[in-house]
Amino acid sequence: MDRSRPLYLIEQGHIQRSNLMRIGRTEPWVRERLQDLQVYDIRQVRYAHLDQFGTLHVHIKS
Repeated sequence: MDRSRPLYLIEQGHIQRSNLMRIGRTEPWVRERLQDLQVYDIRQVRYAHLDQFGTLHVHIKS
């Protein structure tokens, strides 16, 4: 897997389960990470991705 490119875990409020499987994570894991960032409704998320360092970046719909 090319970790120099972001790995999208959520796009337009929908979890990308195949990408979660690629990194060995689950839907509850990503939901917990969102809650850590005070995001409680996944439908608010335009997209969320992991960078090459494993940091989750979340972009909220406006």
